[in-house]
Amino acid sequence: MKYILSLLTIFSISAFANDELKSIYLAFESDYMSNDASKYSQWLTDEYEIVQTMHVPGMGSDSRKVTGEQMVGFMKKMNKPNSTPRSTLDNTEVRLTDNTGFCATSSTIAKTKVSGKNYEEKETREVCFLKINSDFKAVGHKIDVYYKKI
Repeated sequence: MKYILSLLTIFSISAFANDELKSIYLAFESDYMSNDASKYSQWLTDEYEIVQTMHVPGMGSDSRKVTGEQMVGFMKKMNKPNSTPRSTLDNTEVRLTDNTGFCATSSTIAKTKVSGKNYEEKETREVCFLKINSDFKAVGHKIDVYYKKI
């Protein structure tokens, strides 16, 4: 019985820690999607970059790489939040990378039009964080966008 209670305690602590890491990711995503350069820039390490890949059926894939500094510059020129659906605790998964970092992955689905045709747009996001002093900072960000004709 004592062993079972110990296991339940460990799993409860692990679930709490998992939700806490998901919340860190969701706060980062909120600042990123809001296009608020001042909030977003506080999350970034010097080596941070975003790699976005668009996957279009019958046409292939195209990837673009942007540094954190470049993204902050783009955000300063934008005056409204990104309209892409946001992640939630339920559609976000966390993977520990070591005792000082983690990666969070999420997926969202939306409907969109491309060249007048209806498509499902599935966006998969992964952001990796490193604990620096007492804060988590983003070191890498990968976005894959998949289009599927409806």
